[in-house]
Amino acid sequence: MSMRRLLGDDTDMEDLVLKHIAPGMGCVVAFLMFLSPLKTVLQARANKHLGDLNPLPLVAIIANCAGWLLYGSIARDPYVILANEPGLLLGIFMTVSCYGFADIKVRDVMLRLLLLSAALLSGVGACLALFVEDEERAADVAGYTAVLILLCYYAAPLSCLAEVLRSRSSASLLPPTCAMNTVNGLLWLAYGLAVHDSFISVPNAIGAALGVVQLLFIWIYPAKRSLTAGGGSSGGGGVLQFPSRKHAV
Repeated sequence: MSMRRLLGDDTDMEDLVLKHIAPGMGCVVAFLMFLSPLKTVLQARANKHLGDLNPLPLVAIIANCAGWLLYGSIARDPYVILANEPGLLLGIFMTVSCYGFADIKVRDVMLRLLLLSAALLSGVGACLALFVEDEERAADVAGYTAVLILLCYYAAPLSCLAEVLRSRSSASLLPPTCAMNTVNGLLWLAYGLAVHDSFISVPNAIGAALGVVQLLFIWIYPAKRSLTAGGGSSGGGGVLQFPSRKHAV
């Protein structure tokens, strides 16, 4: 949808809040969440060692943001584009920064994930450009692709929840990040419902629910030890906790 379509001539207060203020705040929250692991990455660059930082979710940031940028561009949704463009650039910077300090097995996994996501997104983009003339159908295909990538993106917080259940400690969950994940999901859920876009509303409802579950786990299982970890999530809809490499899947 174009900016003109978003604004319209008869925008009332409810539309202003749900269709503009909510996604605008979502863009800001998404940027802060993408920015959250940057300090740890910069420390790894300075120390020339990753420590406990798990670099695999950084690759997921690239794939997730690229998928939503594809969808946002085809659907002509400026808020989806604005939310994910900074995440894509930050994801590339952080992934490249960490790649050289990872061990060979982790580097191989990072490379395979990058190649797989690049092949998927470039292949979908090429097919849409060459064979799909209907914009609505093209947006649907791009939306399903973005959601597919997002389902893989959700593996990180799920692995953290499994670790919390195993250890009876929420040390691997960061309360500010979990709270931000929840707020981010709710903002984009409100926007998706307002513009009748299930590709935005459904995955962000799941993301917000995961954020709430994480906060409940923090309350039920207080942290028993200190764990170095970063956090981040998707502006287009997603939750991401950065488990340490010791607990990475």
